[in-house]
Parts: sequence; structure tokens; C-alpha cells
Amino acid sequence: MSAQTDSPQQLQQLYKQLKQQLADSDFESATNTLPQLLTALEQLPEHWTESEQWVETVAEINDFLNEIQPELEQARDETQETITKIGKSKKGVKAYTK
Repeated sequence: MSAQTDSPQQLQQLYKQLKQQLADSDFESATNTLPQLLTALEQLPEHWTESEQWVETVAEINDFLNEIQPELEQARDETQETITKIGKSKKGVKAYTK
């Protein structure tokens, strides 16, 4: 899928896909969808602000991303702590390098 979204519906589809993946705790898929969504938001059509549908879609996605950001940061921090603990444990390192 190209990063350029040609319609608010395409952007909405990516947004719904990400929302469903997070609801299903399908984080592996969500880690692929989130960058696609962010790239699409960065490459909106030139006059997107003139379309009410575009503006509403972008506002809805922005609100959602702001809402989930603390959860994503917490998950990242917890993962980093776990990796650090494993790295400090000789048994943990041996277990992961076998």
C-alpha cells in the first residue's frame, strides 16, 4: 500500500484497522499499521483542510493517537525494562543465546 492516501476513506480504513488490532491485542500487526497511518497523515493531499470529511477524519485519528500515546509509551518502557533485566542476568542471556 502506498503511503499517499487518496481519500478520507482510505485513511479511515487504516485507522479502523489499527484500532481493531489494538483491541484484539494484535500488537505485531499494529506495529506495521501504525507507521503506515502516521506516514499517510504526513502525506495528506495539498488542500485537505478544505474538505470537511478530511478534517473530521484527521481530527478523529489525532484524538485517538493522543489517547493511546501514554499506553504505547508505557508498553515500550515495560518492554525496555524487561530487556534490561534479561541482559543483566547471565542465566537470561544464556537462555536467549542457546
